[in-house]
Amino acid sequence: MAPLNNRSYEYQRRPYNRNLPKPSLLKELIGLGIPELISDFAHRGFRTRKELAHVRVLFSQHLDDDVIKQQKKISARLGISIASCSTDATHFIADKFVRTRNMLEAIAVGKPVVTPLWLDSCGQASCLLDEKKYILRDAKKEKEIGFSMAVSLARARQYPLLKDKKVCITQNVKPNKEMITSLVKAVGGEVVETSQKMTATDQKLQVDILILSCEQDLPICTPLLEKGAAAYSSELLLNGIVIQKLEYGRHQLLPKFVKEKNGRSRKR
Repeated sequence: MAPLNNRSYEYQRRPYNRNLPKPSLLKELIGLGIPELISDFAHRGFRTRKELAHVRVLFSQHLDDDVIKQQKKISARLGISIASCSTDATHFIADKFVRTRNMLEAIAVGKPVVTPLWLDSCGQASCLLDEKKYILRDAKKEKEIGFSMAVSLARARQYPLLKDKKVCITQNVKPNKEMITSLVKAVGGEVVETSQKMTATDQKLQVDILILSCEQDLPICTPLLEKGAAAYSSELLLNGIVIQKLEYGRHQLLPKFVKEKNGRSRKR
């Protein structure tokens, strides 16, 4: 028994390493005096801190102020940064689904949309936990809209909604051109200026282009519509990001115009 006591005493007298994590498992390993396991545990703890340093969270404006205050305290303790906008964030924290710009931009690229419980749990564990168990699930909204947050995020990461698609956005599109432009780029689309397309001579390019517009701007789109292109409301994109599907028939602008135009063409 003496050798065991001496070895135990030897490890207890080692200077305290501030870089070591402090969970009970590490204390138990120190007590047992197993250097290989202690080293491995400390190394994993170091990697965890490096991972936390790259995390930047953005809080939904619909969260309660007290919740945000507490979440910021946890973030500061873990060394997690607070992002100022969704493009800089790695995680979006919300407790309910609200179709805001930040929410849409997060879903568009498949960034984890998690509940505050994720950060609470990370704080308790003093490490970065898997987000999959904390993805926001708003049963009422998901049923109403017809989507699954977890599925939409996975699809967005794998298949950008408008990958390599040329998109023309008219000036008065709703909610505003700047936001729609940002979302189009987020889902892999290439924004083409309206003026360039209205004077283009390549008919195939004009037909293939996706037009996001509104009733007010339809006169601008007429040259393209007459060549067989179709214009859609911004809901094609906004709702499409949420459900990860483009419902062309549902959101087409002036389908009657297109139908009548095609009818006249056939008569000729």
